[in-house]
Amino acid sequence: MAGCAAAACVAALTGPPPAGAITAQAPNTRPNILILLMDDTRTGMTWVMPKATAWMADGGTYFPKAVVTTPSCCPSRSSILSGRYAHNTRVIQQSGIGNYDHNKTLQHDLKAAGYRTAAVGKLFNNWNIHLKPPHFDNYALGAGYNNAFFDVDGKGVTAPYGTTFIGQQVNRYLDAYERTDSKPWFIFAGFTAPHAPFTPEPKYANLSYPWSGNPAVAETDRSDKPAYVRNFNQTLAQGAATRQAMLRTLRSVDDAVDVIHQRLDALGESNTLVFLLSDNGKFFSEHKLLEKFMPYLQAAQVPFYMRWPGHLPNAQDNRLAANIDLTPTALAAAGLTPSYRYDGRNLLAPGGRDRLLFEYWRDPDNGAGIPTWAATYVAGRYQYTETYGTGGAVVFREYYNLATDPWQLTNVFNDGKPGNEPAIAPLSTALKAQRTCVGSACP
Repeated sequence: MAGCAAAACVAALTGPPPAGAITAQAPNTRPNILILLMDDTRTGMTWVMPKATAWMADGGTYFPKAVVTTPSCCPSRSSILSGRYAHNTRVIQQSGIGNYDHNKTLQHDLKAAGYRTAAVGKLFNNWNIHLKPPHFDNYALGAGYNNAFFDVDGKGVTAPYGTTFIGQQVNRYLDAYERTDSKPWFIFAGFTAPHAPFTPEPKYANLSYPWSGNPAVAETDRSDKPAYVRNFNQTLAQGAATRQAMLRTLRSVDDAVDVIHQRLDALGESNTLVFLLSDNGKFFSEHKLLEKFMPYLQAAQVPFYMRWPGHLPNAQDNRLAANIDLTPTALAAAGLTPSYRYDGRNLLAPGGRDRLLFEYWRDPDNGAGIPTWAATYVAGRYQYTETYGTGGAVVFREYYNLATDPWQLTNVFNDGKPGNEPAIAPLSTALKAQRTCVGSACP
């Protein structure tokens, strides 16, 4: 196979940007590609998935600084499967999948290159599960926990437990593709877990995961934050209960991933690039907030694992990675020239970035009155956020020095200490450029 050799991938963790690190592969040596997507899993939760994480570490890499660029399910999923910021996919709200250009996606380019393609589980919010999604040969779409309904290639199926069914259905497609031809395959598997209503399997229902919070949960003075943030009043007890319920459901994701792992081994499918990640994070009462959607790091930080034995070091990659990087990486691994311009980076190649755009649009579907906002995020250094009102005018600014204030407790623009603020004009100008960037112009 002509992909990234192990030594080259080790260099990719620290080296300068290359002039083409991946060479084209012959169709019969292209890797299979598997995406395992969790829903609302934030960084620091996958320790309850020891089987899945051990498998991903064996011939794989973990990105501890990974984030999503829009902390909202459907926009993030659209970015994952296209490599494009939400302002370029035009899927800016939960119900916005009707704006998606399905021809500018990973599944489009892989299918055009001869891949067999399948989508299992939750794909997009408000997608009609009885409708075959474009550029997927097979589909088994549905969501939920107990007695979850799925449409499997046009046939309705009720699954006793949805998470378990998704693992089993992935294996059914693996078996079918193994029997029919030697083409490489691409399978997307979207778990409902650990999204609300957090219904665990009975065997995990009584597991206890106590939690005492963190400095952001203990925050008492929110006078330096926007008014809409101060409208929320979630307690530590509520956050701890949500966290425990979610962790219980992730135990079943661990089982489902292990079932897929065992079947891949049994089929001898060693040339498989696997991604395990989440569409966004979630608050456990940090700043007294619930859900996600808001410009604080617990909503954006997600687990991100990538496994391709023989092509990746068993390592931790400390580059700033994002959901928009998955599609560029998968297409590079397949040796394919993309048919459209994407905004993300190929994580198999050397070099990195020092900043990303976070973006969110007011969305009536979340019902919480969260306004439109955008932020420049520079990992370990700072986050500058603008909140917008009617007509796009800036109505509130936040700046957090992440080097000294990683929990985003003190907004230096409103901390009562005049003169310590950074200059607004260059920050705002740079953020405006990020909000309209396309392709190589994007950070």
